[in-house]
Amino acid sequence: MKHLLLLILSVLGTPLLPQGFCQADTASVSVEKQPEEMGLFWEINRADLATPSYLYGTIHIIPKDSFFILPVVAEKLPLAQRLVLEIPLDMNMGTILSSTMQMFIPDGKTLKSLMTPEDYDFLTIFMRDSLSSPLPFYQRIKPIFISQHISSNYCYPTDMESYELYFSALFKEQNKPVSGLETVSEQMTYLNDMTMEEQVSSLVAAIRNPREGCDLFGKMIATYRKQDLNELMKMMGASEEVGEHLDQLLDARNKKWISQIETLVKAESVFIAVGAGHLGGNNGVVNLLRNQGYQLTPLR
Repeated sequence: MKHLLLLILSVLGTPLLPQGFCQADTASVSVEKQPEEMGLFWEINRADLATPSYLYGTIHIIPKDSFFILPVVAEKLPLAQRLVLEIPLDMNMGTILSSTMQMFIPDGKTLKSLMTPEDYDFLTIFMRDSLSSPLPFYQRIKPIFISQHISSNYCYPTDMESYELYFSALFKEQNKPVSGLETVSEQMTYLNDMTMEEQVSSLVAAIRNPREGCDLFGKMIATYRKQDLNELMKMMGASEEVGEHLDQLLDARNKKWISQIETLVKAESVFIAVGAGHLGGNNGVVNLLRNQGYQLTPLR
């Protein structure tokens, strides 16, 4: 069930570039030093705080051979009393079932009814021959989740890693609490801004332009490993499917989080881990916290 939640996170937290399916080479990308205003890991401080807190930009699903943890992250993690994610990964069965239902296409429609016969036949063959996934299993699933499933399982068929699961396991080993800034239901409502037509268009692009999609996904991972928040923001803004929805997928959520983060950092030292796309830009969490008088210092 945790992987289901990560699938939801991956849709909301990474660029929905046209998904493709050639093996991209990211294993050789080094973790580079960056100018001062770049980075994935930030210290949050202000004169009225008893202890600093920390902000980390994740990529929700990443190939294991591209996963890395900076030494300074390992150094600061034990200082935090609480882990804060976008959504908590441990939920009761009722919440999980409710979240699963929101992945379904509304109004009793099916994937077949949303696609042209030609595109549907192409998708059927692709899922069968390339992923060994029978399409009827996905008939009621929203196209955006099928696109993400294809991307992570075809572009990178090797083992995948999750920063959220990694951090959550560390905090639970130390009997420290893990909480979320949003509920799964709240996250899912942000996807409603994307029409079924837009989602189908993205899915069709994924299966019709396989090489392009995997190359772009590989570039996104390479950019993440370079800790280049500015370039990540450009990639997200340039995505035809996502660019016009950034105000809902990122900006609105960032602004809603700030008051919660302020309450959290006043109470104790917290380690906040959210998608890296939420950190940069004028409406990113780093700048919004600075506007509230906090000092945000990149740690490398």
